[in-house]
Order: sequence, then structure tokens, then C-alpha cells
Amino acid sequence: MPDATALRAQTAALLPQLTQTLGADFLEAVSSEDMDEVAMLPGGLPAAAELLLANGFTMLLDIGCTDHLPLTPRFEVSYHFLKFDLETNAPDGRINSTAPQVPARFRLRVFPDDLDPHVPSLAKLWPSADWAEREVWDFFGVRFDGHPDLRRILMPDDWAGHPLRKDYPLRGLDRRFTPGGRVGEVPPVITK
Repeated sequence: MPDATALRAQTAALLPQLTQTLGADFLEAVSSEDMDEVAMLPGGLPAAAELLLANGFTMLLDIGCTDHLPLTPRFEVSYHFLKFDLETNAPDGRINSTAPQVPARFRLRVFPDDLDPHVPSLAKLWPSADWAEREVWDFFGVRFDGHPDLRRILMPDDWAGHPLRKDYPLRGLDRRFTPGGRVGEVPPVITK
């Protein structure tokens, strides 16, 4: 099994490179016990992703979004990358599937504009980004520039708004709470 300390040293060595690559788009770098992360503005995402890919982070594990309302910046898009140590291969070059691997992990945190959130798409570098970016668009309204097919993935096509935003009404856009009730159809209340 690869030495976890050696893997951590490799990922920590990327922090100065990323800081230099990002330039004015760099916000913060953090090295913790299990993962390194870099916070940035959206303009630096393509360069940071290409640097990670060139350094062996071949798996984009997940893309997530957080709405920090009322704080600013409001939205945070998180990318989680994995790097597997291929030195555990068998001497003949085949992958040794019986040797357990501890992947190196890296997180990129992107903070788009509050009023019109746009982030560059990573679907060309990692095809696995396609549906995850569509999910973030569907639920939070963060647009991914250059995405091949940015449309709703879980909500109906005619759905208005983005339901995981903190300012989205709990009962939906057409079901706002009216003190004293409202006239019209209401789901039945079952009492026992």
C-alpha cells in the first residue's frame, strides 16, 4: 500500500503551483490532514483543473454547491478530485487489483458572482462533470459556461426557479403562505 504521508506531500506541493497559476483569481489555500483545497474565483477554474489533471488527478468524484445566503459570496461550487497511485502495479505493468489503494484527494472551491452566478464547465476535461453540473444548475441556478447540454435534470422542464436556493419559498413559488389561509385548492389535512 502506498505511503499516505508521501501522497500528502505530493498534493501539498501543488498548492504553491496553483497559487501562482491562479494569480488574481486565487483566494485561499488550505492544507489539512486528509485533503488540500484551494478557493478561487471562477476565472481560474480551467487552469487549476488542467494543472490537477496533469498531476495525476484523473477522477472528478463530485461537484456540489452550497448557498450561504445571507453571507457573501453567496454560492460555493465544490469540486472533489482523486488521484490513485499507479506505482502499486504488478511488475509486468498490469494493475494489481489486490493491493489496497489510498487515493490522494483535492478540493477546488469556486465562488461565483452572487447576482448572476457563472462558472466554466469542466465537462470537456471530465465527462463525469456533465450531469453533476446540470444538477447544480437545476437546484441552485449556477450556470456552467461551455456546458454541452445545460438543462434541467431532476426537476420538470417547466419548473420555475431553483428549489435549493435559500430564498426559494418552502411551499414553492405558487404556494406562498398567506396568513389566515387562502381561497382555492389546498391539500387535505388528515387528522386522527
